[in-house]
Amino acid sequence: MGEINEEIKESFKFLGDCAEIAEQLKQNKIFSTPIIKIGINQKDYPGLLKEIEEFVRVRVDRTQDTISITISDTEFIFYKK
Repeated sequence: MGEINEEIKESFKFLGDCAEIAEQLKQNKIFSTPIIKIGINQKDYPGLLKEIEEFVRVRVDRTQDTISITISDTEFIFYKK
């Protein structure tokens, strides 16, 4: 799983930071199912959606103001501000 996170960090601006956070939370046994909610500026939101599409290789619904993805057992919920 560490190799995947290194790949994410190198290739993706938004998701790379999330991968680092997720890895830290995974190593800390106190958190069993972490969920992190992050507000993204409207101008940066399309870039995030593009990264998610490239990461999961599936088109996302760009009309939605909220999207979530799980990385290393941590769910990240992104919403457009």
